[in-house]
Amino acid sequence: MSVLPEILKIIPVARSRLFNIERVDLRFANGNEASFERLVGQGSGAVLVVPLLSDDQMLLIREYAVGLERYELGFVKGRIDAGETPPQAAHRELREETGFGAQSVTLLATVSLTPTYSNYRTHVFVARDLFPAPLPGDEPETLETVPWPLRDLHGLRLREDFSDARNLLATYLVAEELAP
Repeated sequence: MSVLPEILKIIPVARSRLFNIERVDLRFANGNEASFERLVGQGSGAVLVVPLLSDDQMLLIREYAVGLERYELGFVKGRIDAGETPPQAAHRELREETGFGAQSVTLLATVSLTPTYSNYRTHVFVARDLFPAPLPGDEPETLETVPWPLRDLHGLRLREDFSDARNLLATYLVAEELAP
């Protein structure tokens, strides 16, 4: 096992309501020193929830993605609020974004998007046995829900407007979870 580098200094570079940017000065075991920048997320990360409407359908949402300046199709997702556990956040986000609660949410994976640049993690869940249970959300517009057949995961992955890597991974995790 490798020896972890020594952190010499952490310097704040910028702050926003969602992220901080820090410069981290390190000394490696071989004596080399280097500086890196990293995004540090506010809070405990995020959740992504794949809602199963039935044995053969799941529910997607369409929402505006400001980074790409277009609407994207994807799964329920959102930040974990202070004091929430990932399963609690999954239940809340599902209710806010789709109007459904779930009898069960099962953790499929916890993933990092860019671990060399960020500490941000997303907990990927599948939600089963849905029932009506709307909660007001924090979205600036009503989200469109889109039922999608589980038998066409490949077609979903090919869509130009389904590009978030977490969503793509979730389709594989759900297929594996549901495999006989």
